[in-house]
Amino acid sequence: MNLAFGLQAVPGGYAVLFGAGASVSAGMLSAWGVQCDLIRKIADMEDADIPDGDDAPYDWYVERFGKEPAYDTLLDDLSKTPSGRQALLRSYFEPNETEREDGLKQPADVHRALARLVASGHIRVIITLNFDHLIEDALREAGLRPTVISRPSALTGMLPLHAQRQGVVVHLHGDYLHPDTMLNTPDELKEYGEETNKFLNQVFDEYGLIIAGWSAKYDPALVTALERCPTRRFDTYWADPYTLSPEANELLQQRQGTYVPATADTFLTRTADAVTALTESRRTNPRNIATAIATAKRDLRGGGLAINLHDTLRRETARLADHPLRTATCAVPQPEVDAELERRTTEWEAEAELLVALAALTAYWGDESTDRYWFAGVERLATATEASGLTVLIDLRRAPATLLLHSVGVAATAAERWPLVARLLTGPRAHSFINRKEHPAAALLGPYGAFGLPTSSSRLHHYLKPLLTGHVVADESAFIDAWERFEYLRLLVQQDTRQYIEGNYLRVSGLRGDYRPLASNWLDRELGPCREEAIFEPSNAEHPLLRAGFLGGDLSRVTTAQKMVDNEITQWVHQIDATAGRIFRSGPFYINDPS
Repeated sequence: MNLAFGLQAVPGGYAVLFGAGASVSAGMLSAWGVQCDLIRKIADMEDADIPDGDDAPYDWYVERFGKEPAYDTLLDDLSKTPSGRQALLRSYFEPNETEREDGLKQPADVHRALARLVASGHIRVIITLNFDHLIEDALREAGLRPTVISRPSALTGMLPLHAQRQGVVVHLHGDYLHPDTMLNTPDELKEYGEETNKFLNQVFDEYGLIIAGWSAKYDPALVTALERCPTRRFDTYWADPYTLSPEANELLQQRQGTYVPATADTFLTRTADAVTALTESRRTNPRNIATAIATAKRDLRGGGLAINLHDTLRRETARLADHPLRTATCAVPQPEVDAELERRTTEWEAEAELLVALAALTAYWGDESTDRYWFAGVERLATATEASGLTVLIDLRRAPATLLLHSVGVAATAAERWPLVARLLTGPRAHSFINRKEHPAAALLGPYGAFGLPTSSSRLHHYLKPLLTGHVVADESAFIDAWERFEYLRLLVQQDTRQYIEGNYLRVSGLRGDYRPLASNWLDRELGPCREEAIFEPSNAEHPLLRAGFLGGDLSRVTTAQKMVDNEITQWVHQIDATAGRIFRSGPFYINDPS
C-alpha cells in the first residue's frame, strides 16, 4: 500500500528491476540454468558424465576447454547453422504446444500486473536481467507498444525516459533472439560499458526502485552501479520470498529501502490491485469539484473569455483521449472479463469526473461562444480505433465520450437550450464497428453500447445525479426530468439511424397494451402546437429543436421515430411482465431498474 501511494503521487517515478526469480512462475529456466543445460548437451556429445550440482556443468566446461563458457561458443559447438542455433535457443524461451496448454513460458501474474501499472501510467522504465520476452509480451497483450532495448548501443539514441509513455524494457544482459548480446559468465558480468553505466546512473539517481527476483549474488557490475549512486529521491522496495543475501541486504540498507517477504507474482499483483483501489477511491473530492465549479461560474459571469475554464476543459479532454485505457488490450481471458469490465468502467468514471462536471456547467450556463470549449471533445472521445478482442471491451474505449455526451446533454436539456441539444444529437459523428459506416455519435454512445451491462443506464443516471444536482440543475426532480427527456430524444436518433434501441432507465406509465415513457408525453406537449399548425400550414410547424435540425427538422420523421420507440418500449414491458407473471401495473415505474 505504501508503494501504491508512491506510484499515485509520482506516476512514472519508479523503475522496475527484474531478476530470474520474476520468470520462475512462468516455467522459465534462469540464464544460468539454460547455460548449464547447453553444457550438459555438449557433455552428452562427448560421452562425458557431469555430476549433479548447480555449478558442476560450469566447472566441467572450464576444466575441459580451459575457458569460461559463453552463449555464442556453446551454440556454435551444438549447431553449425544460424537457424539451428536460433531454434535451439528458442526452445528454452518459447512454449511448444504442450507447454502452451499448460500455461508455461507465457506471461505470468507478475508480468500482467506490471503491464497494468504501465498501462495506467504508473511505471515506464523496466530493467530485466532475463533473456525471455515475457515482459514485452504482457505489455503488448495490454495494447501497449513498448520500446525494447537489447544492445547497449541502442541506449544512446533512445527516446528520453520521461517520454516513454508505452514503457521501455531494457534487457541489461541481452535477449535470446540476439545470442551475441547474452551475458551470463562471471567475466561477462564483471563490468558494463559506458552506455550501460550512463543509463544505470540516471535510473538509480532519478527513480525509485522496485526490485523482484534478483539476489545480487552474481552481478558485480550491477551491484557496483547501485553502490555508486549516493542519492535516494524515492523509495526502494525489494521483494524476495526468502531472506535477502548479504549482498542484497547491504544494497537495501544503503538505499534505506524496504524488504518485502513475497514472491514477485504476489508483490506486483498486490501492488497493482492497491493502485487500482486507490484509483477507484481517488475520485475528485466533492469539495474540489464544488470549488472548480464555483470558480468556473465566476469565470462565466465575468462576461469575457473564461480562459481558465477553457484550458481546463481542453486539458481534461486531451488527457482522456490519450488515456492508456483507450489502447489497452481487449483480448482478456473469458473468466476475467466481468472483473476487467468493472475495473475499467470504475476507472473511467473516476478519471472523467472533473470534465463531466465542468462541461455540464458550461453547457447549462454558457452560450455558443463557450460551447466550443468542450463540443469537439464529444467527437474526439467517440473516435476509437478498431481492435481485436472482446466487443464489450472495444466499445468501452468510448466510455468517456458517453459520459461527456450525457452530462452536457442533460444540462442543455435542463436549460432548454434546444439548438445545443439538437447539435449534440446530430452533429458529432462516430464510426460504427458493426456496419463500417458513420453515424451521429449520439446513436452509438448509449449507456449499454458503451458499458455493455444491463444496468448501464441506471448506473450512468446515478453517476451523473450527484455531479449535476445542486451544481448545475436545481434539484433531483429537475435532474430526473432532464435526464429522461435527453435520453428519450437520443433514443429517437438511434431509431432514426436504424441502430439497436437500448432499454434505458426511464419512467413509464399507461395501461397494459399502451405503455409510454413520461418523456414521450412531454415531447407531445412540446410538439403539439407544431402538429396542429402543420395540419393547416406545414411550413409553420416549427419548434427550436426542429429549427436547429433535429432529425433533419422533419416533424413527420420525429413522429415516426417516436411511435416506433414507444412501441418497442411497450413490447419490453410486456416481456418483463410475462416473465414475472405480473398482470397489472399502476402508476409510473422505471424500466431497466436493477432492483
